[in-house]
Amino acid sequence: MVAKKIAAASLFTALAVTTNYLLFPIWNVKLMDVVVFLSAYILGLRFGVIVAVFSWLIYGVFNPLGFSFPILAAVAGCEVFYAAAGAFCASRSILHPLKLGVIGLVATIGYDLVTNAVSGVLFTNTLWPGVLVGVLTMNFPIPMGLLHQASNLLLFSLLPPKAVPRLTDLVASHAVKVVKR
Repeated sequence: MVAKKIAAASLFTALAVTTNYLLFPIWNVKLMDVVVFLSAYILGLRFGVIVAVFSWLIYGVFNPLGFSFPILAAVAGCEVFYAAAGAFCASRSILHPLKLGVIGLVATIGYDLVTNAVSGVLFTNTLWPGVLVGVLTMNFPIPMGLLHQASNLLLFSLLPPKAVPRLTDLVASHAVKVVKR
């Protein structure tokens, strides 16, 4: 069973990273967050966290915009919000589109606030004004945070209700067969 979950987590990680590269030209619209959510919903929190961290380790190191360790640590740590949301929803069997959309939106707001605060601190090289600069510039002059939040509201409302039953069946039906020699 663990081997099957490791294989599934590897596939979820590959899907998250691949879709990030494919959607790179569309700023702040990413499937990674909902893929991490789905991985935790189906495989559990521990494997969802693994998918979240490994997805960012791969994408963050080979990021088209460049590499920054503090940013990588912030985004990988905050991507875990989506894994926690997936495990929470799974524990309560939540698959209602509106509820999933709101839960995805809350996770995204938390992610955006923390990662933008870290960016502000790095940009200004100070703690308090840096946090304020990061949070205030999240949506000004370009509303990047709102774009991320709106797209995740939509993606979390539409994808998990259809994907969870199908992916759960798919993972369950592919039992690992051990051949003895």
